[in-house]
Amino acid sequence: MSSAPLNDRPYRSTPPGDRRRFELARALDDAAQLRGVDNEAVSWLDRKIADETFNLVVAGQFKRGKSSVINALLGDRLLPVGVVPLTSVVTVIRSGSSVRARVEFLDGRCQELAPETLGDYVTERGNPKNAKGVRQVTIEHPSAWLAEGVQLIDTPGIGSVYEHNTDVTQNYLPQADAVLLIASVDQPVSRAELDFLSSIRRYAGKSFCLLNKIDYLQAEDLPEAVAFAREAIRTALDVEVPIFPVSARLALESKFAEGGTSASSGFPEFERALRRFMTDEKRGLWIRSVARTLLRILGQARFALELEARVLNTPLLQIEDKLAAFEAKRRELERALGEYQILMEAGARSLIKEEIEPALEAFKQSLQARMGGLVQEWFEQSHTLPAHKLDVLLERRTREEIRSAYDSWLAREDQVASSAFEALCGRFWGEMQASVDELVRYSSELFSVKFEPVPDDSRWSPESGFYYKFWYEPSGLATLSSSFVSLLPTFLLAKLIVRQRRRRALELVEVQAGRLRYDFEQRVQKSAQDARRRMVRRIEATLTGIASAIESGSAAQRQGAEHVSACMTRIDDAKEAVTSIESRVRSVEGAAE
Repeated sequence: MSSAPLNDRPYRSTPPGDRRRFELARALDDAAQLRGVDNEAVSWLDRKIADETFNLVVAGQFKRGKSSVINALLGDRLLPVGVVPLTSVVTVIRSGSSVRARVEFLDGRCQELAPETLGDYVTERGNPKNAKGVRQVTIEHPSAWLAEGVQLIDTPGIGSVYEHNTDVTQNYLPQADAVLLIASVDQPVSRAELDFLSSIRRYAGKSFCLLNKIDYLQAEDLPEAVAFAREAIRTALDVEVPIFPVSARLALESKFAEGGTSASSGFPEFERALRRFMTDEKRGLWIRSVARTLLRILGQARFALELEARVLNTPLLQIEDKLAAFEAKRRELERALGEYQILMEAGARSLIKEEIEPALEAFKQSLQARMGGLVQEWFEQSHTLPAHKLDVLLERRTREEIRSAYDSWLAREDQVASSAFEALCGRFWGEMQASVDELVRYSSELFSVKFEPVPDDSRWSPESGFYYKFWYEPSGLATLSSSFVSLLPTFLLAKLIVRQRRRRALELVEVQAGRLRYDFEQRVQKSAQDARRRMVRRIEATLTGIASAIESGSAAQRQGAEHVSACMTRIDDAKEAVTSIESRVRSVEGAAE
């Protein structure tokens, strides 16, 4: 297996046949060559185009054949299939030239894996209750499906006997473009599955339901099973969800034996529906969003060119007066931006105080209340052990339980906090951008230049990959003198061990809560600072473009008619280039309707 690091950035190349994305990328490259274009906005949009992925989140209850369905989509026996439920580990499968895997741990470490060892990290048998502290496993695979821009996200089972499995799956839903729920024809659709479908409607643009294992039924019984599932979903949700009866086993076997998917497996119909959604619905929305943002960048460039042209035809004395008025309005805006930044800092502090801290405090108290009973329960199960072994056992189980509890809470709360922070940034970006539009509008009226603002689809996302380090300082009978311990009767020593372990459990819960509180605060503050800097850079680029256009036009006038004529020629050529790029972008936008 190659030792080269996995590509940290997601899907890069243009999907076969996706000319719209390719044309947008070309238009952006051409826009980047324009004089006075907003380079910060161009760089941001370039990353957005490069990073575009289609997140297909795969979920299902234990023993529905979820891993088999993923393997069938990939045409490879990649994921382990067996009778043991998955842990709270998310597996992300994306495009790559060969099969490679990497595990990311909660403490920030990363390690490459041999694909055949995946079961040691993602199954309950190989990694019980996620004792190895795995955050996520990422796999690269050369599947044609992934090469078309799909990123498969395999989540733990919903409705599992392991409660943290369902929590992790629910927390990953906001990242879903579509959700694929795996049910089974040999079992009725459960309440947990119906509740899951109901909850994902807030996030995913599309939901599909696969009734797997149709090879378990007689052909004449299949219509009845499908009709039952469809009616159960319609009654519970009052909405139609596409249902596809399939056999993942037959689909995978036929891909290996025949090089294609057999119609009897039901998979071809599902794959056609999924591809239609990707191409016609989801990607269309994404294309229109990128196109609108690029049109805004071009509109600002056009405005700067027309402003410069207007200045070239304005008497110098009037230019000085108008420039003074513009600078006064600009200073007014800069004061407003300073106020926005102060309000954003206050919003970040409020997020910590009003959302994160109360949630953490409630969880801490709940966990402390639970740990006392657990220590007593573990003691009663193992009280016949020698004192030293009993103490070591209680110490280990306490540490594992608290770590697992905080990991599950963190996975849940981190998504909530991230969404709240993104909403905070989005709100202030919208207000700051509106203020900038007001300055541009003022400038347009000042110099009689037409201005038509284009809605901005920019989104501000917090950093991902937040983690904290589980801090632990062992203690136990070693804190007592050995002579004192040797004098104690066994039953008193056992009581002492239990009492001390209860106290240490409460202390450890408190310590971890403190670490999480501090780490969340540091992360939110840093993210707020980064977001503010990015916002200010984008806004300053717009302001600089306007000021430069005015100053360039007035400077050309001072140099004489020859310079004015040369500038007008340059401006006309640039406006023609902008018009050409705008036409191409609008054509792509229209094709995405």
